Amino acid sequence: MTILSLIGDSVSAWFCSRRSSQWMTRPLIVSIVLSLSSPAGAGFDDKFQRAPDSVETWKGYYYYQDPLLEGPTPQPQQLAPSPAIPLQPEQYKDQVALKEALKKLPVDKIDLPNLPAAWLKILLTAKKEAALDVQSEETLVSYLKVHKETFNRSQRFTDTWAVVMYTHPELDFTSSNPVSAVGHEIYAEQKKSEEDAYLTSMKEKVGLFFFYTSTCQYCQKQSQLLRLFSDTYGLSVKGVTKDGYALPEWPDSVVDNGMGDQVGVTKVPTIFVAIPDEQFLVPVGAGILTVQELHDRLIKILQQRYQLKKRTMKS
Repeated sequence: MTILSLIGDSVSAWFCSRRSSQWMTRPLIVSIVLSLSSPAGAGFDDKFQRAPDSVETWKGYYYYQDPLLEGPTPQPQQLAPSPAIPLQPEQYKDQVALKEALKKLPVDKIDLPNLPAAWLKILLTAKKEAALDVQSEETLVSYLKVHKETFNRSQRFTDTWAVVMYTHPELDFTSSNPVSAVGHEIYAEQKKSEEDAYLTSMKEKVGLFFFYTSTCQYCQKQSQLLRLFSDTYGLSVKGVTKDGYALPEWPDSVVDNGMGDQVGVTKVPTIFVAIPDEQFLVPVGAGILTVQELHDRLIKILQQRYQLKKRTMKS
């Protein structure tokens, strides 16, 4: 007999015995039900109730628990450690041997579209070096195939990046910093307006020191630019002449009595910004500075003056 016939006979015998037992137990079940419904069986349920004086560990008449095994508890089997397999190319100890192997590896046997980026990168480098070492059609074709996959993957990444930026504007830098000509113009105008208002609001607190000599041509040009800057933003300027002669733009200049040496003036023209109430005095720059350069430098210095004060105090 085959194993299939043995299984069939066992199933048939089990089915027949189960049907006969059902017919035999049916009268017994009916009699039990009738006895439970009679007054005599009213106290039957009490036999399965918990006794009032029983202990807290009582769990019922039909509760069963496997006995504890005697002897020491068996420890879980420990699997032998598997050898470490490098998953990334940089994990190989011999990088030279790895690159040489990749140079000789046939590209047609590599699933380039599913190759991890780290492996694609080192493979591209290896095939490029191979093509430069041996300028043949075979080495160049291998390199171009890997290069094509790299380019295609980069293009897909770029396209996905663009879609993500479009659909998630909160992550797009250009949404708050426009790069188009029209948007950049509006942004620049708005930024300049805010910075001009900031400089104007500081005119009561901020002043400039202008160190110069009357015969210096650079000082003469800087004096004119500084005059225009002062008139535009209302900042006060105190001229300090090092040779005792004042320039026309600053007739009330004072003679340098050693202040320049104390603050570190080594050349002219040099401009310092000062906030007397905060005991703040730092150079803006030396040499000729245009009106726009003065504007930009003062904005940055004034906005970060607290950091500059900390650095000055430490030094």
